[in-house]
Amino acid sequence: MDDALKDIVREAALKNGFFAVGVSAAEPLSELEHLDKWLANGLCASMDWIRRSPEARCDPSSLLPGAKSVICAALEYKLGRGRDYHDLVRGKLGILTDVIKKRHPSARFKTCVDTSPILEKALAVKAGIGWQGKHSVVINSDHGSFFVLGEIITDLEIEPDKPSSNQCGGCKKCIGACPTGAILEPYIIDARRCLSYLTIEHKGPIDDKLTKYIKPEQYGCDLCQKACPYNKGDSHDT
Repeated sequence: MDDALKDIVREAALKNGFFAVGVSAAEPLSELEHLDKWLANGLCASMDWIRRSPEARCDPSSLLPGAKSVICAALEYKLGRGRDYHDLVRGKLGILTDVIKKRHPSARFKTCVDTSPILEKALAVKAGIGWQGKHSVVINSDHGSFFVLGEIITDLEIEPDKPSSNQCGGCKKCIGACPTGAILEPYIIDARRCLSYLTIEHKGPIDDKLTKYIKPEQYGCDLCQKACPYNKGDSHDT
C-alpha cells in the first residue's frame, strides 16, 4: 500500500476544484435489499435502466474486475453551471488518474460520473464525503447538498476513510417541502411524483394532479434541498 498516495490525490483534487475527496474499499455495498424493494414497488417509474443488474450496481468490481478502492470526489453545482458537468467532472477525474499513474504506471482505473451503473451516493457516504439525507441526497456538513459526484474505481489498495455520521437528527424539513409528497418516508422517493424526475426523465403526459406544481419551462426541482438547514440559504434556481 502506498501510504502517501491518498494525501497526494486529495491535494490534487482540491487544487482542481473538488471541495471534498474520500476513499472507500471496493467491496459490495449493503444497499441491495433497499434497492430491490424500491424497484419491486415500482418507485423507479419509467427508469427501467435501473432494473438492469441491481446486484452489479452495488458492486464496484462489476465495472472493474479486481477493484480494491474507490476514490470519491465532490464538486459544487456552481462550478458546473452552464456546462455539461459530466464532461467537466470526468476531465477533473482524468487529472487525478494522471497523478496516480505517475506513481503507479500499471494501475487500472474506471472513472464514473452519474450515468455509470453504480450507487455513487452510497459510495460517497462510505468514503466520508457526507451522509444521505432523508431526501436521499448526500449532505456535507460544510457545503450542504448542492454538489455532484465523481468516482475513480482502481485496483490499487488505498486506506479507506471513515463514513460520515448522519446529522439530520429529527429534522424533516425536506419531506415537508415536497409539494407532491414524493418523499414517502425518510430515504424512500417515489419518482412518479418527483418534479425533478417528471421534468427531466419522464416522457409523455403528466398527471393533471401534478402539472399544477410545474412552472413553465421548469427543468428539475430543488425544493427539498433548499429546505435543508445545511444549505444555509444558498439560492439555486430550478
